[in-house]
Amino acid sequence: MRALGFWAFFLGLIALWAFSDRLFPPELVTAATAKVRDGDTITLNAVNYRLYGIDTPEYKQMCKDAKGADWPCGKAARAQLETFVLAGSITCEPQAEDQYNRKVAKCSSATTPDLSAAMVQAGLAVSPASRGTAPYADEEASARTAKRGIWQGAFELPADYRAANPR
Repeated sequence: MRALGFWAFFLGLIALWAFSDRLFPPELVTAATAKVRDGDTITLNAVNYRLYGIDTPEYKQMCKDAKGADWPCGKAARAQLETFVLAGSITCEPQAEDQYNRKVAKCSSATTPDLSAAMVQAGLAVSPASRGTAPYADEEASARTAKRGIWQGAFELPADYRAANPR
């Protein structure tokens, strides 16, 4: 009899897990506009959201172009994200929270279905491997092959730049 109770409980847990997205739908946050903090962070309704799966050059970071000249890649990343969110109707689906208490989220705008993918595709973000996979590896490979954005010349990975230039 105990074994039957255990299996009923176990199967109930499996059913709860299998239907959890329907029973507990993901939190969606929407706003008519967003404030762009930098190339991978936006603010909606006074809450900061870090774009999921990407890392962009820091605002003051410089990169090298195809001819070896400096260009402000951090400012370019921020400007590109501003262009993507300019269309309005921003929606974010939080995935986690980072060490700076920002929500890590998959976000979209009226004209850009995945802001993270768009930033990587534009060559202004990298998709670092997290937990074994880089979520936007295909977009990164495409940008690298086409030499878009940071891939046109030399650059320091944003994480390395932050480590060498603490705030």
